[in-house]
Amino acid sequence: MIINGIDVRRYGATLLTAETKPPKMTANYEMMSKALLPTEYDTDIPLGSMTMTIYFRGKNRATLERTMSSFMQNFRSSCIMEEIRGFKGKYKGFLAGDDYEKTLEKEKRILTLEFDGFFFDDEAEGIFDQELEGKLYAEGSRDTPCIIEVTAKADLTNYKITLNGEPYTIESLMNDETIVINGKTGKITKERDNAFGSVDLWAFPKLKTGRNDLTFSTNGARVTVRYSPMWL
Repeated sequence: MIINGIDVRRYGATLLTAETKPPKMTANYEMMSKALLPTEYDTDIPLGSMTMTIYFRGKNRATLERTMSSFMQNFRSSCIMEEIRGFKGKYKGFLAGDDYEKTLEKEKRILTLEFDGFFFDDEAEGIFDQELEGKLYAEGSRDTPCIIEVTAKADLTNYKITLNGEPYTIESLMNDETIVINGKTGKITKERDNAFGSVDLWAFPKLKTGRNDLTFSTNGARVTVRYSPMWL
């Protein structure tokens, strides 16, 4: 297993078990007074969870304690775990709990880690080259933030992209210029410079699982939509 780009074997560690649990979901609805049927609302999907047990061994007790302490530095913020035996994709985890279990030998310990998080795959994309409309079918089981990259094929003014009914209007873009609306980072850049004030939007872009509809005000741009499929 690899955590934040580091193989756990560097810490003298071995992954023993990894078990996942689905999100604890509750459908959002309300039974109005005198209504025969409930009124349903959108239900947000919370994070799932994963529990891992990791086996450590060291030359002596002091070395083991310091090695495990160094290992725990990986979880001061969210972490990315990959090559988890028995699972596909990568896991973005937020540490929710931990515990040590002693063994009969002082040079060995078993660490239990509990995470909230989700699996995600490598980035995918849809390309719409000088089109007026398009569809993108997103994989995964969670809504996911996406990145919209627009490269002008001619000088553009008030160029509008609509994604699932949500409009994004770019005030101006010169021929061959590229602007990026990044739903992952919450940033907008034009030729790598800050361009937050150049786009009129209410919320940063995201994709829903399955079909996503796009329209473009003119066919004067090449639009690339990139996302990472996310799983419960």
